[in-house]
Amino acid sequence: IWLALVTGVSAFFVLRQMGHLMLLVGVDPAVMPLVEDYLRFAAWSMPAVCLYMGLRFLCEATGHSKPMLIINVATLPIVLLGNWAFIFGHFGMPAMGVEGAALNLIVVMSLNALGMLIFVICAKRYRVRQLWRSFSLPGRGLIDLLKLGLPIAGTLVLDTSFFTAIALMMGKMGHIWLAAHQVAINFATIAFMIPVSLSSATLARVGQAIGQDDPMLARARGYLGISCAVALVIPSIVIIFLIPEWVAGLYTEDADVIRAAVPLLVAAAFLQIFDATYITAQGALRGLKDVNGPLLISFSFWIVGLPAAWMLGMTWGFGAVGLWWGMIMGVAATAILLMWRFRWRAAKSITEMDSNRSMTLS
Repeated sequence: IWLALVTGVSAFFVLRQMGHLMLLVGVDPAVMPLVEDYLRFAAWSMPAVCLYMGLRFLCEATGHSKPMLIINVATLPIVLLGNWAFIFGHFGMPAMGVEGAALNLIVVMSLNALGMLIFVICAKRYRVRQLWRSFSLPGRGLIDLLKLGLPIAGTLVLDTSFFTAIALMMGKMGHIWLAAHQVAINFATIAFMIPVSLSSATLARVGQAIGQDDPMLARARGYLGISCAVALVIPSIVIIFLIPEWVAGLYTEDADVIRAAVPLLVAAAFLQIFDATYITAQGALRGLKDVNGPLLISFSFWIVGLPAAWMLGMTWGFGAVGLWWGMIMGVAATAILLMWRFRWRAAKSITEMDSNRSMTLS
């Protein structure tokens, strides 16, 4: 919670100055006033966002995911009605445009954070742990959190920046292919939410097994999480192979975009297999407290994926389809290495446990 609050305050000041950075990366100056207005208001939501995320991860780590679902469902009407009121000016509110969207973000995230805080304070499982008995700054604990958190942050940066780089290269293919890319990546992202949630569950379950000093159970739970993630993306893969035109038609009525989206959706089907593998293997490794390995492995996105995408899409003339298959190569390389890493780390943990038991018996 301390780290969440410190991060939230830091993020507040970063967002307040983000407009200057956006000018440097080439954002259209004509839209900058709107961007700056939004960021100026949205910055005030950062402490609540970070507090909510810290409490959310606490609940997930203890195997309690229902509070987040209940709170988010409860605040969903506020998201919809608040945006309608603040952005467009209803229920007696002035039309505030982008500032209204940011204001509603502050309200919703504050309610989410408050709901999580009340739950953690009142829930018996956390009262027993006496979380609030001594709410002082834990210097050593904060350092340990940073040792785990900073490599995870680096992994996320390498991941998201890779996909951003692919999108920027896609912009050189023309507006039809760019629109088709948005169709395919959006569908893949929606399907990706299932492995993401299973990654969090795998992290918690593997971590709990390690806490029980049972690395064999941790290994079994890790493989189970990865297998479930891959199995649960199969329905969306089948849908793509059977009716790709229908899927593309959900996003646009433009016949040219639909035709362009079909081969990208087929590529997205293959991407989902490796996406599901890499994200859950990453969660399993985090459950083993291995964060530096995944950080180094994430460079595969840039070492393998980006050159492959450039060669296939830009040099060898395969265009947008080549960019997608290069992207798949990067994700596949990362997934394979993460699986190897988990297999090795789990086996190492089991060997260490057997060695310690042998020493104890002797």
